[in-house]
Amino acid sequence: MNVKKFPTSKGHVSFSEVKNWAECPFRHYLMYVEKINVYQDNPYADFGTIIHDSIESYLNGQEFDLEKINLNLETIWAEKGYDSPEYIKEVRDQRSSNGWKYNHESLEDYKKSAETIIFDFKTFMDETFPGWQPISAEVELYEPLNDELKFKGFIDCVIAKPKSPGSDKIEYWIIDWKTTGSKGWFYKKKKEFLSLAQVGLYKSYWAKKYNIPLKDIKTGYVFLKRGAKPGKSCELLPVTSGPKFIEKADTLVEKMITNVQKGTKLKNYNNCTFCSYKETEHCSGKGW
Repeated sequence: MNVKKFPTSKGHVSFSEVKNWAECPFRHYLMYVEKINVYQDNPYADFGTIIHDSIESYLNGQEFDLEKINLNLETIWAEKGYDSPEYIKEVRDQRSSNGWKYNHESLEDYKKSAETIIFDFKTFMDETFPGWQPISAEVELYEPLNDELKFKGFIDCVIAKPKSPGSDKIEYWIIDWKTTGSKGWFYKKKKEFLSLAQVGLYKSYWAKKYNIPLKDIKTGYVFLKRGAKPGKSCELLPVTSGPKFIEKADTLVEKMITNVQKGTKLKNYNNCTFCSYKETEHCSGKGW
């Protein structure tokens, strides 16, 4: 397959792209083939980026800097007006049109959440992964899928720890940080293959890249929860990612590549609720 003929005109695919395709092939077509960008900045994503960056710095040997975190939050909130009446009304009207309530979180709420998370983080890591040592943060993957395409991704964190207390045997953990609301993911999402497949793919490609046996690698998501009480803001969701799980994830990627190459772009109206193209000129999102 010639990359130039691949509909996205890119030489790689990422998990976010695969997930978008699995949720709705037509959304993937609009986003990655037609390259129609309707993304809107939001405080949840910006808060997540700031927290991710802070943890990355910590894993690279720097202490958490709450003053810097607060300054970054203040700068973005001022720039994007997340506490302005206009923004609050826009989001509230949007949520209301879908039958949802909107509880606004102010800049001060986000500052308090950031402080709780970073003060909980060290204790959480020590208690959850006794004897842990950071291996690397923001590990780039750019691994071959076939003769033409590669899988691109960034692993948030890789750590090593003893397999058991006092053991000389080491196990690795591939971790992805997820900033969430105070309760983390809903129960159903914690069980959905598509929500969990990301760390399975990361495990597969990282193991190949560094020649590490799959049995020595564990995977999981760590929820960094806004609005949670002190001592409760970090939560591990371990993901069992054995050979069958990884095979299923690999098959999902292969299926996505095959169907995008064929030009298949069916609409999945079951996933319209949170779609940014819903009720725009690009897609009605009104169902069948």
